[in-house]
Amino acid sequence: MEAVQLCQQVLAVFQDYRIFGTIARAEYFLGFVENAVVHYQQALNLCPDDDVTEKAGTLGNLAWVIAQQGDIEGALFLYQQSLEISERISDVRGKAITLQNMAGVIAEKGDIERALFLYQQTLELLESVGDFSNRSTTLNNIAKAIADLGDIERAVSLWHESLKISQSIGDVRSQVEILTNLAYIAGKTGDKDRQLDLNLQALQLCVKIRAYRHLVTVITNLGEADESKGLIYFAQATWLCLNIQVPLPNTMTIFAHLYQALPQENELQALLTTTTLFLCSQLDEDHPLFKELQILGGRMIIALTEAQGIETQQAFDTWIVQQRLNDPKYFLPRLNQRLEDIVGDGWLFDRSQVSMGG
Repeated sequence: MEAVQLCQQVLAVFQDYRIFGTIARAEYFLGFVENAVVHYQQALNLCPDDDVTEKAGTLGNLAWVIAQQGDIEGALFLYQQSLEISERISDVRGKAITLQNMAGVIAEKGDIERALFLYQQTLELLESVGDFSNRSTTLNNIAKAIADLGDIERAVSLWHESLKISQSIGDVRSQVEILTNLAYIAGKTGDKDRQLDLNLQALQLCVKIRAYRHLVTVITNLGEADESKGLIYFAQATWLCLNIQVPLPNTMTIFAHLYQALPQENELQALLTTTTLFLCSQLDEDHPLFKELQILGGRMIIALTEAQGIETQQAFDTWIVQQRLNDPKYFLPRLNQRLEDIVGDGWLFDRSQVSMGG
């Protein structure tokens, strides 16, 4: 947060591509994804042709952010540009990081074998330059890929090796991700107590460094691990989605968790449905997830009308107006307040530190 504020002060005086890149990294870390995309693009536009190292890094960072928003092909295109620059200037570390990030995107597409091949190349390059920080990240990613292939025992061993490295160098973000992965595996194997403990460890680290984007994931995981407190956890995750810029697919997943945890005919279900439609309406029709999210919104409308006993479009339109669900100046603050009412004194983080709204 301090980095964002300092960058804003500098940019108010003069615009510099390095400052745009710095504020974008901080914004992405805090969860302000849309701001990060804009500032990375500005960094690219202003970056001089002779600063090829910075250009390669910015291309890779922008690729990572848009990949999280669902634009896989666009991300791979940017990664390829970054990779070509790194190879041209013999930047071994830059090439390794780009290959690693490309592998992550390829793994998301389901090509695990190719992803593992790229991860192995990454490890070899990192070892050649003694980069232990990124070695920890690569081992974590390899473990995820191996777990997807079913070799849980080997994956857990790699995660513990990765965790040991990240702890030795003080890489808190990596520790959060590794603990989250270990918690997921513990849950899949039926060890609910360990799943809960690992998620709570990850949560404490997220709160410590104000990693709100990661915190959303961890709190959601806690809701899945502890059904007795699921409603409170999902409400907090949803609150964060409304107050930082969480990628829309993640937001929709969390909305769905909360929706299902609520009793039938609850006001909050109507508020969630309306907010879902409102957020989807902000997307361009050429967004890679536009159709998928529109379908999700349609399903929520069907569930809502059935719960309310509404049978016609006219009746639905009338009900929307009566409930003021056509006015975002009403339903967004109302949803925020209802979430805070649900959580009460059960907050896992200091809301006052989340000072930049989405």
